[in-house]
Amino acid sequence: MERLAESKVVSVTETGVQLSKLGKQSLHKLLRQLSIKKILPLPESDLVIGSAAMSIHVIGAYRPGMTGVPQRDEAIKAGAEGTITVAAMGRKLVIPPDNKNLAVLAPRENARLREGFEPSDKDLVVIGFGKDSSRALAGALAAVLSLQER
Repeated sequence: MERLAESKVVSVTETGVQLSKLGKQSLHKLLRQLSIKKILPLPESDLVIGSAAMSIHVIGAYRPGMTGVPQRDEAIKAGAEGTITVAAMGRKLVIPPDNKNLAVLAPRENARLREGFEPSDKDLVVIGFGKDSSRALAGALAAVLSLQER
């Protein structure tokens, strides 16, 4: 924390630590570089029953042949229980690699993801899940970072 405070990324007060204006700018720049458009919690998800879930919208990250397995593995290494990768293909949300239609598998989640993110063709929604929302988010972010290694 001291290093972050010295570099003016965070401000430390008696009530806690928060991102400074510079810290917020740096975070937004990093999210843009990773093509992350939005991050949302997914409370009481039909896709991950009994776990906290966080979802990340990644612009244009879908690639033919994706399985989601490398992303899941990275999420587990980061402390999450796993991830589910959802791809926008045309007007449908599907789950690679077999591209099952999310509207058939989980209609409520299909509607929530569409409403929350408004994904376009070839976008991904990476859903991390874990014991708590912090681990779920760490897993989802690790999964998104693994997409950059292609």
